[in-house]
Amino acid sequence: MPTVTAQGLRDLVGELIAGSIEMHRGSREYSNETYVRPSGDPNDDEIDDFLLSNPILDLETVSQLTNPGLLGFSLSTAHATEEWLAEFRENVAAWASTKEWEAADLVSYHVLAQYDVPEPERRIWTSQTALDLSLFSHAPNHLLLAEKLLRQGRLLSEMGWREFEKLIGEILESQGWTVTVMRGTKDGGIDVLSEKHDDVLGTLRAIWQAKKYGPGKKVTLNHLRELSAVVERDRATKGIIVTTSSFTGGAIDWVHSDKYRLDAKDGKFVEKWVRSRLYET
Repeated sequence: MPTVTAQGLRDLVGELIAGSIEMHRGSREYSNETYVRPSGDPNDDEIDDFLLSNPILDLETVSQLTNPGLLGFSLSTAHATEEWLAEFRENVAAWASTKEWEAADLVSYHVLAQYDVPEPERRIWTSQTALDLSLFSHAPNHLLLAEKLLRQGRLLSEMGWREFEKLIGEILESQGWTVTVMRGTKDGGIDVLSEKHDDVLGTLRAIWQAKKYGPGKKVTLNHLRELSAVVERDRATKGIIVTTSSFTGGAIDWVHSDKYRLDAKDGKFVEKWVRSRLYET
């Protein structure tokens, strides 16, 4: 049974989507005036987008292939059968040829995720993987780990997406909120749910969406529109998108137009937020 690495599988994804990447980029360029079209082979952000928007792959595999942890993808290994590898290749190729991918209609995944998307019976990433790199998920305090990254001059986007959600939850709990960090699947657009009772205003309920993006990827207007719909659907007090990156001008304008129900916290805010919770007197 061959041993595969997460990086090797990501490289395979890059090869399989290379034939459709220019059409995907063209669609993004047409629909988003702030989009800067890259050139050459699919980059890491595009591979992440492809994996996260693919409802055919099982969620555990997607999580392993989009969460580098502290040490990266090259050391994350697992044993795979030839049958599993063939199925993985087939599922990647199938999604690469869909109109959703080619038209960059990646929001469709979040809609599908609310329903029962069948998962493959054969999984590759189990507790018997050759090396478990989920360092953050076993740590007692994500705040301290975030502070360590910042102290070393590194980026919070190096955290895994699940660990970033838990970081938000820990900060909110330290501020007196009752927090639920959602399971990560089929949660209807909610990553973190926080509630607090105010003596004057009564019970406040805030919906948080976490966007763990690298510096070159911004939260867009579409993300804010989706959050606004979730806030309306769940009748929450407020909806907040918090990101390790930044926001497009259209996204900021949308927040300003609905400032009583929406808010946007960028990477600079999160860094200050982390430090303020650690060093407050």
